[in-house]
Amino acid sequence: MAQPFSDVEHAAVNAIRNYLHRYPNSADTLEGVVQWWLADDFPKEITAAALEHLLASGELERLSIGQQQLWRRARSA
Repeated sequence: MAQPFSDVEHAAVNAIRNYLHRYPNSADTLEGVVQWWLADDFPKEITAAALEHLLASGELERLSIGQQQLWRRARSA
């Protein structure tokens, strides 16, 4: 059974949403999201869980560029 979504994960989700509201064309790797979007406010594991949550809800896309995974706001079709 999956663990419940924690308050800190909710905070990370909201921080990512706020960042993308200000910078809607941003795209970055997990490491870049941790460092630049969230200013190292959340650990990598929490940020990864938040990104996966936003991916599952359709708010984000994950793109494979070479061996990198980039995250960005989902684009409308």
